[in-house]
Parts: sequence; structure tokens; C-alpha cells
Amino acid sequence: MTGGVGPSAMVVFDWNGTVVLDADRAWESLNAALREQHVAEVPRSAFTTEFRLPMADMFRRLGVAGSEVAVADATWNRRMTTSETTLRPGAVEAIEALHGDGVWLGVVSAAAAAALAHDRSTLGVPDRWGTVLAPAEDKTTVLRALRHHADVAYYVGDTAYDMRCAAASGYVPVGVGDGYAPDEALWEAGATHVLRDLRDLVTLVRGSGSARERAA
Repeated sequence: MTGGVGPSAMVVFDWNGTVVLDADRAWESLNAALREQHVAEVPRSAFTTEFRLPMADMFRRLGVAGSEVAVADATWNRRMTTSETTLRPGAVEAIEALHGDGVWLGVVSAAAAAALAHDRSTLGVPDRWGTVLAPAEDKTTVLRALRHHADVAYYVGDTAYDMRCAAASGYVPVGVGDGYAPDEALWEAGATHVLRDLRDLVTLVRGSGSARERAA
């Protein structure tokens, strides 16, 4: 392979909060779903501590009951396509660089397929994916099914759930900050790195060791 990648490598990304920086949009969408169910809204300052995956578990914990969980989830996904957001710094450059190195790229996200497609189209995300799987209700199962594509695998996500699923599926768990969870939650869930610019991910995958790691 080119670009200094030794053994065959794969990188799979979460989407919301990871490739796109949309915590504000997610908070607004969450509260829209809660208002519809007459459930107390979540303050913006509490969003990163209250947000959980799977989404159904979070809605139940916040007070949405029974069959209304599916309704709340549908409202969330609908609202996620009605406002714009931005790409994480370095996203396009990282996708293109990793693709150029021959790294197998994928997306495994809990987002609805329509919401993810909306972002890919409006933000001009390069179509370099070996697969895009959304919504993934059980990320561990989906990630394990993909794991055969390379010798070494990385899963990049912004929640503690992402980090736990990555580790359980044989991936290096790489966290990204400024998403849906505080950095400390990512470290505690097993993240080996917490990045903010996805260009640092290229450095990590190429094995130079210069990506920012947690101090021992």
C-alpha cells in the first residue's frame, strides 16, 4: 500500500458527531422529540451527559414510554434532515488520504439512512465507502460482520457506546471530541485516542505515532 500503511487496514466511522459536527442539531432534534411526547426537555449544558446509544434506551430513560419510543425516534431522524450542519475539521482530507492509501472505509451509524444521505449530499462528502450501514441498531454485531476486510481495524466514534462496541468487535477504538459525549467518557469506555481533527487519524493509521494520545 502507499502512504506508509503496512498491513491491510480498515477504518469505519460513526456519522453524527463524528464525521459531522452536529451536537447542536442533535440537541434540538432530541428536544423536538421530547416535546412531542410531553416529556421534559434536556438543557444544552446537559446534552453530552444525557445522550446515550442505543437511542431507544435513551428515550426510555428520559421518560418516553412504550410504543412512543419509536415515534420519538422517527421525530428525531426527521428533524435531523431539516437543518444544516458542518463537517468535522479534516474530514474530507482524511477520507481522501486514507482512500488513497488503500484503506478500506466504511460507515456504521445509528442514524436513519435518509438523514445520513442528506448530510452526504449537502456537505459534499466524498463517496469512498466500501459500505454504508445505517441505521445500525446493534453496532457490535454489524462491526463484527465487517471485521474480515483487513488485518487492522479502527472504529471512529464520539460516544462511550461507540468505544465499547469497537473494543468488543476487534477494532481499535478511536474517539473524537466535540461530539455527543465528553472526552472523559470516551477515555473511560476504552478510547485509545481522542482526536478533534480527522487529519490526525491519517497519522494514526499510517503508524507514525504522532496522533495525540492520552498521557499515561
